[in-house]
Amino acid sequence: MRKYPLNPVEYYSTFREMIENLPEGRENAPGISWFTRKGGEQGVSIGKLREDVRNLQAYFVKEGLAGKHIAILGENCYEWLLVYFAATYCGAVAVCVDIEQPDETILQMLDMADVSALFYIDSLDDICKKYAEEGKKTFHLFGGTGLDNVATLIEKGAAIRAESSDSSEFNVNVSSETTASIVFTSGTTSYSKPVMLSHGAILTNASDALANVAIGEIAFTSLPFYHTYGLTCSVLSMLIGRAKLYINGNLKTVMRDIQLAHPHTMLTVPLMLETIHARMWMTAEESGKAKSLRKLLKIKKFLFSIGIKTPGKVLDSVREKCFGTIKLIICGGAHMSAEIMEEFSCMGITVLQGYGITECAPLVSVNRNKANKLDSVGVVSPNCEVKIEDGEILVRGKNVMTGYYKSPEMTREAMRGEWFATGDVGYIDKDGYLFITGRKKNLIVFKNGKKLSPEKLEDKIKKIALVQDVIVYGAVSGVSTDDVQVATSIYPNHEKCANMTSYEILEALQSEINLINRELPLYQQIQMVSIREQEFSKTALQKIKRHLI
Repeated sequence: MRKYPLNPVEYYSTFREMIENLPEGRENAPGISWFTRKGGEQGVSIGKLREDVRNLQAYFVKEGLAGKHIAILGENCYEWLLVYFAATYCGAVAVCVDIEQPDETILQMLDMADVSALFYIDSLDDICKKYAEEGKKTFHLFGGTGLDNVATLIEKGAAIRAESSDSSEFNVNVSSETTASIVFTSGTTSYSKPVMLSHGAILTNASDALANVAIGEIAFTSLPFYHTYGLTCSVLSMLIGRAKLYINGNLKTVMRDIQLAHPHTMLTVPLMLETIHARMWMTAEESGKAKSLRKLLKIKKFLFSIGIKTPGKVLDSVREKCFGTIKLIICGGAHMSAEIMEEFSCMGITVLQGYGITECAPLVSVNRNKANKLDSVGVVSPNCEVKIEDGEILVRGKNVMTGYYKSPEMTREAMRGEWFATGDVGYIDKDGYLFITGRKKNLIVFKNGKKLSPEKLEDKIKKIALVQDVIVYGAVSGVSTDDVQVATSIYPNHEKCANMTSYEILEALQSEINLINRELPLYQQIQMVSIREQEFSKTALQKIKRHLI
């Protein structure tokens, strides 16, 4: 793969510096936009965003919240971002909470993070009453009754600033090493951990993403802001990169909003792309055009391989129906099928796969616009280093966490000196591209000492048309715990299994599994197949929570 210079990009040390200087000369330019339930567009300019943040942070300072921990509980919305920016601006710590978790887990996270104030949506009223009773400050993000919300606090902040003769009283000393936020890990293999990320770690990471990837003028995201991928890469990077950003907080309106926004760039996770891909082929099957589409894609793949990269009218039409105006997709959070990415490429859509982890703010590596290895997770970010130790990926750099909040022992376990041990297994090829082969904790270890990454088999099983989701694991089959057989639990695609009995589904899956087994050495062959009636429990980025299986 050919190498080319990094893209020029601005770097910021603190959120205050970013808000005050980002992006210069675009005071009235569109900044953040969204659509109402009825499809009407709303939005704010960069200047409006900046003024709202100044006012809200002035209120925080006046109320003694500078330096305190402020929790945000809600779906993606402009108010969510305002609280985050205002908190970090005045040296407070923004505590980002996944509201899809059970109530008990949310309460545990709030206690763990020592929050002094909460901003939340109406549906979480019962959870937050406890904190109001304890005398902590509670606010609505928007709407609500009996409490101030973000809009009213901005008005109060504006009045506070207007009455002040000395604006410097609102300037709190913050450095790049100051903790900006506490973000909880997704908890795919264990309970969630409170990760402390500094101003410098987050903002350096956001700019590093732009150094590797050139974005378009209009971007769209529905990734949750309480996750580092959703905030760092899809909000901060887009603002720093001067893109107009459309945000979405309702999965029911995602496809509608994509069509209305007319974006060039979208940030998402593999599940969404896999869903769109499956619907595309289902539509083609139902209309009797699947055979001709396969033939056309086969021709285009050949033409692409010899440098002819014009999609053509038919594939342009397919792309527009599925993705509208999107030409660039940045995908992370889980492994993405290279075959699906290649098909999208034939339709004129570039899919850039990346790799990140919460403790690294999150981006570690990403493919580039003009240097894209579909089966890799790209090249390492500029201010980040990666090394492989005993097969495990270790990361060092400005983007690495300060540690786990109030958990020095857990922090020491995760670090190897300056290097963060990701728990992911992989390698770097001769061109410097990083490849992920599995998760260290997921490895199946056999009695003969050999090991298997279940992700390899899961990729094969996912190609079976009847499969919606799958987990491969080691099932104890003897007296000792290391006497294991390879087993798989499958959640079927109910649309494709609609007219089949459970027995027929299992029989069809077993036939496909037998074909896969023929290509595998004996110890790797899948010995046990089971069907799930309910979907797997997943994280915000749609990763299966393996520890619950």
